[in-house]
Amino acid sequence: MYATPIFQAAGLDANGVSVYIVSDNSLNAFVAGGQKLFINTGLLLKADTPEQVMGVMAHETGHIAGGHLSRIHDQLRNASAISILSTLAGVAAGVAAGRSDVGTAAILGGQNVAQRNFLAYSRTQESSADQAGVKFLTDVGISSRGMLDFMKKLEGQELLSTASQDPYLRSHPLTTERVDFLANFVANSDLKDKKVSPELYERHA
Repeated sequence: MYATPIFQAAGLDANGVSVYIVSDNSLNAFVAGGQKLFINTGLLLKADTPEQVMGVMAHETGHIAGGHLSRIHDQLRNASAISILSTLAGVAAGVAAGRSDVGTAAILGGQNVAQRNFLAYSRTQESSADQAGVKFLTDVGISSRGMLDFMKKLEGQELLSTASQDPYLRSHPLTTERVDFLANFVANSDLKDKKVSPELYERHA
């Protein structure tokens, strides 16, 4: 019910996308294996409105429509290559200098570069999925306020330790720019107060 109009707005064959409900109390949703969308029961229970659930679905659909899963695999391979090259360079530097600490520093430096590059790419994909998601919601005729409210729900967790954060925040890096984009989009949207049908609210309750 939630997903079909969003998939159609994204130009996807709704019958070709599978949605799985995962029995897990943690707040998380993700795409995997091509056109498969997984949503934890914890997210469904913690979402305050149907619009928040649809906001998450629209964002994840943005990942599917954008082919992000295959691209992230390419980026992971690139990050691994950088890390391997830095390890080899570090070993060579250590041998040449006759000091193991020189080699270790070079290795760690290269690994940090690989990690920063990957995280930067991941943040770019998240922003891209946000932009696609609000377009899908607009095409369906629903406010993107739910997506914004969901992001704000996660915003306070950024200061928590990684172990204390919801899995969704760890796999979907949240930035001030993303929240600002959504807030600005909602504020200027003709649909900013448009809600889904009362029937969907009854089902959500």
